Amino acid sequence: MTPPERQRVVWRHDQVLVQHDVPGLGDLRDDTKHGRLLGKSYLRAQLGLSLLCLIIALVVTASFPVIAALVPAVSRATVAGLPVTLIVLGFAFYPVLLGIGWFYNRQARQLEARFTELVAPENKPDD
Repeated sequence: MTPPERQRVVWRHDQVLVQHDVPGLGDLRDDTKHGRLLGKSYLRAQLGLSLLCLIIALVVTASFPVIAALVPAVSRATVAGLPVTLIVLGFAFYPVLLGIGWFYNRQARQLEARFTELVAPENKPDD
């Protein structure tokens, strides 16, 4: 059995990634084209996350009054003498909104960590 033939790999000088070609913290500081692009992409990701959480919160909070209006039996139902609508609107929405807030906070931290790693990775020296 013969060993596989060796291949020689040669890098051309235009294929080598030079330090100044990597967008980083200096681009943000110096307000370059790459820095503006990085900032816009980060803001766009934050806006998308904010809008997602807003839509979820609106759907959750608007769904129960719509259900109560469409199904009158829900409006008339009582638990321990209290109307179900009062119980749901007064107590049940808070854990849901806290969950949405927790989700937003967790995702925003992950976005920030990814952005920080992209802009100033640990092993790359500062510009």
